[in-house]
Amino acid sequence: MDDTNHDEKHVVVDEISQASETVLRRRLLRKTDFLVLPGLCLAYFTNTLDRANLGNAKTDGLEKDLGLVGNQYSLLLVLFYIPYALFNVPWTIAAKRLNPSVIIPVAIAVWGICTMASTAATNFGSIMATRIIMGAAEAAYKPCEVYYLTLFYTRKEIGVRVSIIGQMGFIAGAVSGLISWSVFRWTGGLHGWQYLFLIEGSITIAGAIFLFIFAPRSIQKSKWYSQGEKELAEQRLAEDTEERDDRFRWNDAKAQLLHWPTWAFAFLALMYGVGVASSSNFLPTLIKRLTNNTVKANLYTIGPNLVASVIQISATWTSDRLQQRSLVASGTIIISLLGWILLGTLDLKSKPGVGYFLTFLTTGFTFIPSNIIPVWLASNTPTTTGRAVALGLNYMAMNIAGIVSSVSFRTQDAPVYVPALITCGVTQGVFMLASLALRQYYVNLNKKLDRAELPYAPGMVGRPEYRYAI
Repeated sequence: MDDTNHDEKHVVVDEISQASETVLRRRLLRKTDFLVLPGLCLAYFTNTLDRANLGNAKTDGLEKDLGLVGNQYSLLLVLFYIPYALFNVPWTIAAKRLNPSVIIPVAIAVWGICTMASTAATNFGSIMATRIIMGAAEAAYKPCEVYYLTLFYTRKEIGVRVSIIGQMGFIAGAVSGLISWSVFRWTGGLHGWQYLFLIEGSITIAGAIFLFIFAPRSIQKSKWYSQGEKELAEQRLAEDTEERDDRFRWNDAKAQLLHWPTWAFAFLALMYGVGVASSSNFLPTLIKRLTNNTVKANLYTIGPNLVASVIQISATWTSDRLQQRSLVASGTIIISLLGWILLGTLDLKSKPGVGYFLTFLTTGFTFIPSNIIPVWLASNTPTTTGRAVALGLNYMAMNIAGIVSSVSFRTQDAPVYVPALITCGVTQGVFMLASLALRQYYVNLNKKLDRAELPYAPGMVGRPEYRYAI
């Protein structure tokens, strides 16, 4: 009888201990969200604001004011995306060495200065110089953002937080449309697009200062966490990797580059990136096809961006909830694929309402893979050095897709841009098939781990229970 009572008491103590740990984990997660997410949300808001404002400026006569001819506007986008792609990996290596909380604010300040300097541009050469430097600086943000989140969250928690940050991209698109709608009606000493660059550049620099002051370097180095919280955080993060120090390991980097799924993920980014860049840079242009009023064209970008925000958070929440990366990304992109194809093939001159509805589909569902796939990649990369390199390569491929998008939207194809729209649809179809194939590869690996054909996942010797995200 005494033994029975003792066992029952032991079970109760275990249950209380588990419940207490769950409460502590939730409290730690809430505190981390409060300390980390606001700064990153502000950072991505400014990133999107300054990267996409050229599309708004185009509708206000920027080409005419700067004397751009032929495809020089598209060339500006290409020249932005070249350094935007080339500097992703160097920035993530720097973030591994110096910490993302240092790299991100510095990069934000540089592209904010470039945005404001664009106000003084008088010809193609001067606007080109600011866009090239801006591209090199903005290359830092997205790969460093995801890598930064892996310093605080487990792989099961990152997806929805990347999406929360991603909402700021759509809000920035809506705000930029609203600012453009306002300043393009001003009659001061500057052109409307110059006021746009000044306002948005100043917002960006303010964001850089905020982030530099308040962003924590890591849980272990932050004064806002107790020793108990730091130990709990270390225990949680050990579930995803066996290496948590700040050293950059060249052997890990080399191994990651020789691991073929690294390049498969990069190919996925190249495919979904064409639609992402097209929607970011040409949404005002596509909507202007449906109305002759420039001011209204910018105002009409608000609706698709706000609806996309809701769709994005819903899709990534579902992905986190079900722990299904590929299925959610591939399933949702079918809708945007249809939107791009229909925009390019339907005669919408007499049906502007239908065309406007299709922009909701393309904007709403095109960006979902760009938030889910990097999280999937990070989840299946056990070393922090490998994660930094793989994420840099992934975003480099996505930004190369921006070059493909830019050269697809040719002046001679205006106002419909059929080849560009069909290109967006086709690349999204290829992404869907490739994503499902990569998912099956990881499903097969997990089956081998379950059957003990593999004793543990590579790089996870101490955690034989580790399974790949799918």
